[in-house]
Amino acid sequence: MNGNKVLITGGFGNLGSYIVKYLINLNYEVTILTRKEKYKFENLKYKVIECDIANLEELKSKLNYDFDFCVHCASFNEFFLENYPKKALEINTLGTRNLLEALNLKQLKNFIYFSTFHIYGLNSGIIDENTQPNPKNDYASTHLFAEYFVKQFGFTHKLKYTIFRLSNSYGVPTFFDTDKWYLALNDLVKSAFIDKTIILKTNGEAKRDFICMDDVVYVVDEVLKINATSDTYNLSSNKSYTILELAKIVKRQYQSIYQKDIEIKINNEDSMKYDDVFVKNDKLKSIITFEAKDKIADEVNKIFRLLEDKRE
Repeated sequence: MNGNKVLITGGFGNLGSYIVKYLINLNYEVTILTRKEKYKFENLKYKVIECDIANLEELKSKLNYDFDFCVHCASFNEFFLENYPKKALEINTLGTRNLLEALNLKQLKNFIYFSTFHIYGLNSGIIDENTQPNPKNDYASTHLFAEYFVKQFGFTHKLKYTIFRLSNSYGVPTFFDTDKWYLALNDLVKSAFIDKTIILKTNGEAKRDFICMDDVVYVVDEVLKINATSDTYNLSSNKSYTILELAKIVKRQYQSIYQKDIEIKINNEDSMKYDDVFVKNDKLKSIITFEAKDKIADEVNKIFRLLEDKRE
């Protein structure tokens, strides 16, 4: 494959690690940009650049050769941590701008930025790319501001780009000691495995769009194959589940694997009502062939196996 050098930021992260493995297996030359190399991919060939994207001068000194593509996944999304607004602005927003300034944009065939559907600020209704952004928290705002920088460089530097507004991705963690066990499906499975019960903090009726990370990495590769359209796309399954429905899938798979019953406890004091939500992906499907697959039960089984392997 000619012109296959790809830089993946946040390549040891929850999503980035999936993209790294997928593209390496498709014979891309992968370089991972990370603040610290915490993990190792076994039996895979790749390069690592340790660098803080919040440090522009360090980025300029270390990104001193050309790439054909950049898949930008690095972000700070742990909104529950102290000083989150400041760190999110430094990493998500200014870090994205630093990366754009440090890269040789003339060489890039596509700069893929992973934003979030949370920039819309909606949890119900039909959400497409024409929906007006209305971020409700620092997580969403910092990603939206980063989108503006990507578009700005598209205008000033003729950057070819793709912005993905990702919904809720799921999949078995690549590394057991990930900091993403708080994600919905991971948390539900871990609760079932360790506590032998699933406790929901709400009534479980909130609805979310969930997309498998296997589908996400497939989309990344398909988009890398075509000419960058310099546009924004929802990356979603266009299918929603309630948290209670997810919990019931976890319960069913637990019973199937361990031949034991577990209880789901909901917060009966939560009287909140939730409407349907549809994160439309028709625009994405207009440029590539894509149909999201429902792999929730399969991924639940894989997460249980990961927890078992670690216990052993």
